[in-house]
Amino acid sequence: MRYRKIVLGVITGVLCLGVLNGCSNYSHDFNSREEAQKYILTKLEDKYNEEFTITEVKKYKEEKIGLNWITAKVSRKENPSQTATVYARNTGYWKDDYHIYYYIDEIKKLVKPLCANREYIQKYHMEIEGHMTSTEWTGKENLEEYLDKAEYTAILTFYFQEGKTDKQYAEEILDCLKILAKTDYNIRVVVRTDKTDLIIFDEELGAKNKDISRYSLEWLLEDIPQTRETSISIRDYKEWKKQNQKNKS
Repeated sequence: MRYRKIVLGVITGVLCLGVLNGCSNYSHDFNSREEAQKYILTKLEDKYNEEFTITEVKKYKEEKIGLNWITAKVSRKENPSQTATVYARNTGYWKDDYHIYYYIDEIKKLVKPLCANREYIQKYHMEIEGHMTSTEWTGKENLEEYLDKAEYTAILTFYFQEGKTDKQYAEEILDCLKILAKTDYNIRVVVRTDKTDLIIFDEELGAKNKDISRYSLEWLLEDIPQTRETSISIRDYKEWKKQNQKNKS
């Protein structure tokens, strides 16, 4: 009887260990680029009950201390427009940003009306990005819980009328910030000019208890020209790089 109890105890322990490991037929202990990619696809299917395709291995590295890790871009097979980034280590550490697709439509509905009725906004673009996280989102959590965790960013790009003075832009930006500050959504604000498409404001406001006190009229009047110059430099560099590639070909 005692022997039987010992055997049952061992079996129970093995089963419990299997549960802790997810009872999965794959191991996180990868030792090559190919094994790492196979692990990513299997882990994603197990986690989200969806099939994925790796579109790009951004980096794979084997450290001298025995730590192997990989960063890759993936897309959902049934809907390739749904993409995600994955980071995995052979220690079992994992994070990804696919979770945003559980809540993206609901967040868009909440964020879309913000500042929409302001006459100085010619048009706007909205993008919702998930953060890379190890949180095990299942999609069964309510929206309030997801918003409270703030593992996403709503990027609101507003296009302001071309040809105004920096003071006018600053006043309009301040008006918009006051509206956004009243929300608990995790927001990044980007302001562009309508015709030249130059960025004149780009700031992370965060989620709850947004502090916009730093964005005074004086601060904006100093920041707007600097942000514009940076935008021009980036645009000129991209044009130079494109032309340089044409010349080489």
